Amino acid sequence: MRLRTWLCCPLAAASLTLAAVEPSAGSDFRPSKELARRRGPEIFNAVHNAMRQWGSSLHHNGMSFFLATVPQGVLFHHGSSSPDPPSQPDWLAYEIEHAENFARGRRGPGGPPGRGPPGDGPDGGPQEVMGSPWHGTEMVDGAEVHGYLHVYETTRPLKFLYIDGMGAGKTSMGTLDSQDYLLRGKSPENGTDSTPRPRRRPDGQPPERPRGGGPMDEQQRARDLCQLCKEWDLQGVVRMEAGFEIIKCDFSDGLQEVQVLQRPDEIPGRPGGFGNLEYFRGVSERYNGIGSSRTAIDYSSMVSAFFFPVNLTNPNPKRQDLPRLRSAEQPQLAEIKSYLESVIHARRDHASRVIDWQDVSDLIVSRYADRVKYMAEAVQDIGAMAREVNFLLTLFVDGSDKGDSLELGISRCSNFYLRSVSPVTEADVLIRTAFETVTREICTTLFRVRSLVVTDPAPDQSSLAASVSVLRALMQSLNWARFKRCPPCGIDEVCVIPMWPMGTVEEYNNPQCSNGTETGERYWDGGPGRPPGDRRPGDGDAPPPSEL
Repeated sequence: MRLRTWLCCPLAAASLTLAAVEPSAGSDFRPSKELARRRGPEIFNAVHNAMRQWGSSLHHNGMSFFLATVPQGVLFHHGSSSPDPPSQPDWLAYEIEHAENFARGRRGPGGPPGRGPPGDGPDGGPQEVMGSPWHGTEMVDGAEVHGYLHVYETTRPLKFLYIDGMGAGKTSMGTLDSQDYLLRGKSPENGTDSTPRPRRRPDGQPPERPRGGGPMDEQQRARDLCQLCKEWDLQGVVRMEAGFEIIKCDFSDGLQEVQVLQRPDEIPGRPGGFGNLEYFRGVSERYNGIGSSRTAIDYSSMVSAFFFPVNLTNPNPKRQDLPRLRSAEQPQLAEIKSYLESVIHARRDHASRVIDWQDVSDLIVSRYADRVKYMAEAVQDIGAMAREVNFLLTLFVDGSDKGDSLELGISRCSNFYLRSVSPVTEADVLIRTAFETVTREICTTLFRVRSLVVTDPAPDQSSLAASVSVLRALMQSLNWARFKRCPPCGIDEVCVIPMWPMGTVEEYNNPQCSNGTETGERYWDGGPGRPPGDRRPGDGDAPPPSEL
């Protein structure tokens, strides 16, 4: 059986559609299905990567927001230099290993050699959360200060705003754009990119710390976000760095402390801080999700800059793979914020039906990702390519109908995982539109390959080369995090990728197994351990297309 017709030309590799898209004259500044189609892969990835450490680390410049609910009875962790609960906005960690970094004691102004708290690195160091000096806790000269690890439990379901991407990464690469430019109304002149980075002093000593402001104005950012959450009747925000965290605006509301213990001032044989193997082990357990029983995302509440006609171009010409809000007009960002507020008020207190779009994305990715990558990178003969593509497509070809058309086959394939989904909200409509764009691109490409190596009466090596070419273009367009994975790691290793404040450029381009040590050029700008005079990490060339 052969399909009767074929499209007039090969599928062109889709490129990121991040530049400004002007609304038609007289139209409202609102989301549109046309934009959802044009930015389909970006929207698909935002949904697929939500509350997942791996994908959110690769696509670290988040452009989207979701309502999130933490159920009753969930445990969180808080490390500090005080046994008392915080009396102002502060940080909660999902993982014990994350909080432990900030529950370490100090002896006097310098602490034990090599064991200062986070933030003592040569360039200002890793973050600072949960009671470290950069979050406003001042050490008393000459006094011995102990570390304390607090454990809290939620006493009722709590509503938060989830900020996607690497939203807790203190960089000027775009990780804070959605918070600073959109939620806080900052401009490039007074926002993240204008914040001076701490540098090692000429005498070789660590940089002076900002007093009470935290790295990249983090304390004020937390206060601003909590003021917004108060107006929107939310408990705080959920963000991610090397581990997921919550900025909890009021520790006395919805939490009970179930344990607080003083930590040993020294733990023999165990190096402290970010980057050790045990820390990586804890974080890597969340590569594929934090667990829906710990935090439930309302995908039907999604609000994304990808939905709106704003300019998302990155001013760094070498990193056009990463969207930015630097070039977006502030009145437009204010409109998105207003739209977000209306969605929160509409969805926050209602037991509305939620479509689990991430489940849908998982079905699509698990079906196609590894097989497409295999065909694009490993298949070397026509027979193997034909077998693979037939396996994926025979489900959508009617063998009893000799007149079965190509377009009908593509339609069956494109709608297969979406046919039972009935949109409830405007976000659902836009997400479905984006997903349809993605599945149609996948199916069109696969049927093109089928025509080259199966239905063509005399396929040759040029047919194989053309198939590989369109499959690689498809991978570049989809830009799935699943396409980047480590080979199997040893029992004393963990697959790592840059997660602020850790990671190298090489680990971003080619994630690799690690035992917790790092060598190479730092990925994050302003990060710890980068030799003076090096170019800013992250400003290098974008990853090669095959790695996207």
